[in-house]
Amino acid sequence: MRRILLVSHCILNPYSRAVGLLREEKVKASRRIIGALLQDLETGVIQLPCPELLYEGLGRKPAARESYDNPEFREICKKIADQAAKIAAEYEREGVRITAYLGVEGSPSCGVEWTHFMTDKPEKGRGVFTEILYEAMSNAGIKISLLGLPEKEKYGSLEELSRKLEALT
Repeated sequence: MRRILLVSHCILNPYSRAVGLLREEKVKASRRIIGALLQDLETGVIQLPCPELLYEGLGRKPAARESYDNPEFREICKKIADQAAKIAAEYEREGVRITAYLGVEGSPSCGVEWTHFMTDKPEKGRGVFTEILYEAMSNAGIKISLLGLPEKEKYGSLEELSRKLEALT
């Protein structure tokens, strides 16, 4: 079955991260998962634009979710999410299943199960963009799984994520 995963921008392009967040272990985690996905000839990947980069640029400092939970940022997220839903609907009409969104755990925008609401302490919850993307997909009648790349052990393991990805086939 042909399938496509939507992925957070920084998973494929680590240079889009906030200042100080580009670390070798994070790049290795991303490359390991993406490398495995690209080995499957039935899987395609769509890299979504980075809402944080569009909002504050490359020189932005790391921030908590509360910094991004505002009308202007939500509008940027909504535009990206609506465009992604439109593209996803087109693929699905042609028989290609959009199976999941792969976000980044701990991200204030793209966290799936973990984000940072107001402090450096991670908390359970979705990032702003993940919430808006899921809503846009649901409104378009597209059911997707939400999966998070655990770049740190406190968010889970790459092996667990790999099992979840394999189960989508």
